[in-house]
Amino acid sequence: MITFLASPKPFKGIALENQYRAIRSWLNTADNVEVILFGDSFGIEEAGMNLGVKVVKEVTSTPSGIPYFGSIALYASEHGKYDLQVYLNCDIIVSGILPALRKIDFSQFLLIGQRIDLSEGLFVDFTKNNWSSTLRQLAEAGKATLFPPSGIDYFGFRRGLWKDLPLVVIGRAGYDNALLAYCLRHRIRIIDATYSVIALHQFHDYGHVRGGQQAVWLGEDAQNNYHQAGGTHSRTMVSDASYVLKNNLITLWQCRGNQLRRLELILRYEMGWNKTGLILKMIWRGLHAIGLIQVSQLSLEDTLNSCICACESNGNPLIT
Repeated sequence: MITFLASPKPFKGIALENQYRAIRSWLNTADNVEVILFGDSFGIEEAGMNLGVKVVKEVTSTPSGIPYFGSIALYASEHGKYDLQVYLNCDIIVSGILPALRKIDFSQFLLIGQRIDLSEGLFVDFTKNNWSSTLRQLAEAGKATLFPPSGIDYFGFRRGLWKDLPLVVIGRAGYDNALLAYCLRHRIRIIDATYSVIALHQFHDYGHVRGGQQAVWLGEDAQNNYHQAGGTHSRTMVSDASYVLKNNLITLWQCRGNQLRRLELILRYEMGWNKTGLILKMIWRGLHAIGLIQVSQLSLEDTLNSCICACESNGNPLIT
């Protein structure tokens, strides 16, 4: 039914429990689930054996050993069991992803959404009957927050989408922006699933990265990703999607109603007029700063209510 793809951090410290917990949530998504872990991180073989998932160590990587997204996608296209595939960060606990993907009839698409950040030491077990009330309580206590649309932690697509993808380095800043830029350039439909898919991001630090957070955001691999995205100023995001999945329906909602942003994206990515698009970007940002145009901001309460209703309408929140 569905193939999950990930390149995990080293399985030690806080990442060990976070990643085991996340992978188990993927395995509970349906009766027929494939999980493929890529790379040569510490403990990956043991995790593969303990969880009963496939490990692919031979994947094209940067000199620093970080896999390229295109290499992962190519392997999944050629060897993955299922046409519906999801690449996601290995600390993401997810629910509702398969029902969301099944509602899409487009031959080519990218499904993305905003994540929910959990405070340190917290997680939600979707196999428990009280998961929805637990998540609501965490939100009310400020221990679960909706991350801005600038960060993307899961990418759902159909087998064979990523043809001739430039070298994009996973797990480094800008890789999500580069993937969205690719879809915009190729006029691939982007669907916002924030109202339908719950993606819980477990707290972690950057101790697993040599150079820490600065290397993640400003290192050579990150600079490569920014280049592939069109520059550091080219921060494509979830709110740039053309469609939204809400109430089990896919409807047109271009850039969440921001038509100037939509025009900017057309100029830059479809027509190649980057400088003209950047001028328009400065204009609409200025208009927003002085309050002449409004940009839609989703609330955690609304997204939770919608996601929980979607899970309930699809029966069990995990097994469908």
